[in-house]
Amino acid sequence: MKVQIARDGQVLGEWTSTELYPLLRISQIFPSDYYWHEGMTEWRRLAELPSGKSVLATPAQRQMLDNKGLPWDEFTTKYQVSNLMGSRPCTDKQRAFMDDLGVAHFETTTLKEASDLIEIELARDTPDGPATRVQLATMKRLAAERHFDLTISPPFSRRDVACEIQALRCFPPMKS
Repeated sequence: MKVQIARDGQVLGEWTSTELYPLLRISQIFPSDYYWHEGMTEWRRLAELPSGKSVLATPAQRQMLDNKGLPWDEFTTKYQVSNLMGSRPCTDKQRAFMDDLGVAHFETTTLKEASDLIEIELARDTPDGPATRVQLATMKRLAAERHFDLTISPPFSRRDVACEIQALRCFPPMKS
């Protein structure tokens, strides 16, 4: 059976019920859109269909949005939640880790962009380039503050130094 989908009074198209879920997942249609099929007396919200319900944000996701002060409504989808959360500014920890890795980033870098940059850098199959001066200085300062000997030796790669910095940050500095 074909279902017609409408938004703002305009029919968007006609699909089978099995075609609806992928369209909802990629946000081509939304749970707030209306559907109608032969035999119905009035248009109803897609959110009332099983495929529409399955993409709605969970109570935990809605609570998380509330906690972060981000907007949502009864038709907010799981995928919109993901986009909302990923569009927030990156965290200080992400900034520090990107600095440690020698990855360039900007003041406007989002949480998702930072995650992607870090993942790309850590997933490289080719040997890393040489560590930056900032990385080396940070590594040496942290090791000195903790009275630790470095566990890596030259030549220092950006990845090795970033890992060493992260390991050093797991320990508090020693008191003088």
